[in-house]
Amino acid sequence: MYVIIVYDTERTNCVKLHKLLKKHLFWNQNSVFEGAVTVAQFAKIKQLLEDVRAEKSHITIYSLDSEKFLRREELGESEGNTSNIL
Repeated sequence: MYVIIVYDTERTNCVKLHKLLKKHLFWNQNSVFEGAVTVAQFAKIKQLLEDVRAEKSHITIYSLDSEKFLRREELGESEGNTSNIL
């Protein structure tokens, strides 16, 4: 499965969410992460997000059965890191 996770949170919680998601997904740009995961990994990520997020955080998760159904167009330079996760 392919997921895109977008979040809006308090400044103090931003670093925690960023570090958590960077362990599992590619950082695309500020507050946007994406990547291919298994169903088990997806469940783990959602649980970790629920545990770490601040009370007034808003997290949106887009999931697709396959990346082949994703069409992406980008304008401008990316700030994120799309290198492979080790």
